[in-house]
Parts: sequence; C-alpha cells; structure tokens
Amino acid sequence: MITLNTCQLKQTYFVSQIHGDLDTKKHLQNLGFVKNARVALMNRDKSNGVILIHNSRIALDNTILANIDLSKEMIGNEHFAKLSTIKPGQTALVLGITTDNLSDASDHAVKRRLLDMGVTRGTRIYVRKVAPFGDPMELHVRGYELTLRKSEAEKVEVSVLEND
Repeated sequence: MITLNTCQLKQTYFVSQIHGDLDTKKHLQNLGFVKNARVALMNRDKSNGVILIHNSRIALDNTILANIDLSKEMIGNEHFAKLSTIKPGQTALVLGITTDNLSDASDHAVKRRLLDMGVTRGTRIYVRKVAPFGDPMELHVRGYELTLRKSEAEKVEVSVLEND
C-alpha cells in the first residue's frame, strides 16, 4: 500500500482511504482529502511534506501523511454524485461545476452565478432541506443559507462526505 509519506515526489495519485481518529479524518476532509481526490507530494523533509491538492499547497506532518492511503488510479465512483441527489442531513464537498453544452450561454451564466454564490471547488455544502419533489433545495454554504433549483444543483458535482 502506498501512503502519502512514502510516495514518489511530483507523481499524481488518488486518495483511497484515510486512517486515524474521527477528528483527524474530519480535518483532512475539510482540507479536501476525500476518496479519489487527486494529490501530489511536491516536497518532503524529515518531519513534513508539502502536498498539492485542489490547486492548493498544504504542509502536513509525516505522521498525518502516513494515515493517507493512495492509489495510482481512481477507485470506482460510488462517492461521486450530483448535488441534486444528496439527501437532507448529508454533507458534500464540491468537485466542480459542469456545463453540458459548451455553446449554450445559459449554461455558462448558471455556472458563473453558482461560482459567485460561493459554490466553488473544495467548498463543503450541507443539505438542510429538500422540497417534496426535490425542487428547490435549501443548503448551508460558507456560513449562509442558499436555495437552489434542482436544475442548478444538477450541474454541481460533489463527493459525499462521511457523516460527521
């Protein structure tokens, strides 16, 4: 098994599993370490490593790096979903916003609006409520309440986080 403290420098890997106590796991999830997150170890010394994840550099202690198992390939996609499919009470991490039709200006307008509202890669979203037919959804994003239509939530790709 490859761990983040033993992997080769500047190689791309995918997170397969995180070990450790619940607080450590939650902290690493907040930093973006979720299943299949793309990571690369950029630098390492005796006690620390600098990791590139979601276009951010993070320095972590080697004891924490040893708790992060890696794979050279993605492991299934059972944790990936559209925001519109997340159930109330679940938390998800935004992976990106898709535009189905590149020539459609309305797709780009929706994407721009979502980004302006703070729905950006690496953001945690808690689903508070969903209307009976799934439209609209009430979300907690970056400390405020946001209501989205199902069609807008359909464009947001997320990774479902383990229950807190």
